[in-house]
Amino acid sequence: MEELHKAGLYMDEIYRLRVQDPTISNQTIELRQECLEYSRNLQVFKKFGEDFYKISFNFAKDVENEKLRAIGTQNQLKTMAKQRQTEQQVYQSQILEQTVELERVKSEYQYLQRIESEQQEIINNFLMNQ
Repeated sequence: MEELHKAGLYMDEIYRLRVQDPTISNQTIELRQECLEYSRNLQVFKKFGEDFYKISFNFAKDVENEKLRAIGTQNQLKTMAKQRQTEQQVYQSQILEQTVELERVKSEYQYLQRIESEQQEIINNFLMNQ
């Protein structure tokens, strides 16, 4: 066996002739298995990362949609508030116009009552003098 070792040849556990030392061969096999396990774990991690990215992207898209919807609703409420304010100003203006018209009509009514009263007095005086 010593002679084989000097020649760079080795015998494994099932007595096959090898060019490589069986311990180095076993370590190489173990390293290969560890590398394959590491590769599988890396693939699982990559899948988790991709899934996380998809979930985060969809969540961000949903958040952005809700944000835009909220901004739209907020703008709609502002528009409605301005519209109500405008309507209120129009109604107040109409009330003021109607109040001015009422005062004018009252004044005209009082004037016409005075004229009627004066005319009635003239008629009564005329009828009494006849």
